[in-house]
Amino acid sequence: MTDQTKAFCCAGLTILAWSTVSTAFKVALASLSPMQLIYVSMGVAALFLAGIVLVRREFAVFRSLDRRQWRSGAVLGLVIWLYYTLLFVAYDHLPAQIAQPVNNTWALMLALMACVFLHQKITLREFAWMLFAYSGVLVITSGAGGSLGPLHPLGLACVIASTVLYALYWILNTKSGLPGLHGLVICFAAAFVLAAATLVVRGEPLTMPLRPFLGGAYVGLFELAIPFVLWGAALRLASSVARISTLPFLVPFLALFWISLVLGEPIAWTTVLGLVLIVSGTIMQQRAAARRGGTKENADGKKN
Repeated sequence: MTDQTKAFCCAGLTILAWSTVSTAFKVALASLSPMQLIYVSMGVAALFLAGIVLVRREFAVFRSLDRRQWRSGAVLGLVIWLYYTLLFVAYDHLPAQIAQPVNNTWALMLALMACVFLHQKITLREFAWMLFAYSGVLVITSGAGGSLGPLHPLGLACVIASTVLYALYWILNTKSGLPGLHGLVICFAAAFVLAAATLVVRGEPLTMPLRPFLGGAYVGLFELAIPFVLWGAALRLASSVARISTLPFLVPFLALFWISLVLGEPIAWTTVLGLVLIVSGTIMQQRAAARRGGTKENADGKKN
């Protein structure tokens, strides 16, 4: 098996794992509160990744981190805790086929926020494709009612706000200076502590039956921990990153399959159409940004 084949296998397993998590959210939230789900999933993810650090004999890296890096990790943990709080509340109030595609617009929000906070430029063409993609949100939400039931305003507000927080997380992450794996351990551990403290304040139990715990553990492993390791391996093994970089766009479509099969949600045509608009608009926006970047590099080369 060539390295590129191994890269495709790792990437494929990553996509498969990500495609199941929206269904896993709904299943886990049937027996856990949003905060309990954060508590279990973050704890499991932090322990799993810490175990990998230990196996690699890289635990000493934690001692080499300075106060600014530890503080950055704690801030990232706060942001990711807020993100999943809003996301799980949204899943608690919305059909998965609405919450999942709308949450998928975080990449567009990241581009907009990078323009503001990182001073990255957005062309008129890129902005037009963003509007095209966001029109998919309107199409998806128009499918509320009927078999999907009425659209819950709190759920919609939470899932839209979650895209802002997730984009903020990645912007702060680029400035944190933290090693990837070690930074995630600190981030998830901080989110775990925040969730535990919130449960204590609310008087919710920190212990739970095995079956609900396993639901939360699945989210921690297949949403947070294992995909990070597999995707990182895919990027390292790939002879051409471009050949696997578009695979994540399959996730929301595969997710609809699991949502229909496991949750029994009838998939509305507006969901499929809206998802096509979101994904195609996002792809075109990223291609326009890549072309702009390539043009700039060529121009800089000519100047030199």
